Amino acid sequence: MSTETPDGIAVYAGSADDIRPEYIEAAHIIGAEIARRGLTTVNGGGNMGLMRETIDGALAAGGHTIGVLPQFMMEKDWDHKGLTECRVVSSMHERKATMAALSRGVIALPGGIGTFEEVTEMMTWRKLGLFHGNVVILNICGFYDPLLEMFRRAESEHFMKPNLAFVTADPVEAVAIAAAPFKA
Repeated sequence: MSTETPDGIAVYAGSADDIRPEYIEAAHIIGAEIARRGLTTVNGGGNMGLMRETIDGALAAGGHTIGVLPQFMMEKDWDHKGLTECRVVSSMHERKATMAALSRGVIALPGGIGTFEEVTEMMTWRKLGLFHGNVVILNICGFYDPLLEMFRRAESEHFMKPNLAFVTADPVEAVAIAAAPFKA
């Protein structure tokens, strides 16, 4: 097994298309900023919503993209056709593990239950020492305010350790934090 730090930044994001333009702009900036830093954009490889926009931003900036899709999604033709690399896996569990293995840090953009599940799993992996990268929640337009309040409540009631994720509303700062060496 390699001890080299992966060059990917995993980006978790929603696949909905009828969304605020601020979210779309942030996703594009994140993909472009990852490329500008010479890193790889890793995501679910979808051809919809913020996943697509992150890939498009990276590609427009000359970046490398890796999409990780389970076979059933490929059969539904949900993959972004411009991906630099597409990795087909057997399950959603394998998808998340593959994305984590390819990534030095992760960023959560706005999304739904899948995005929430992905980012909270990475926070758990960070807590358990299974993931050695920074987890960043991009809180554009206060999207994550209710979830962050729930985290604060869990911390105050001693169910959760603090500082399992960094929070910012700035897409460029999100990439800088995700790309930085692990901060305990």
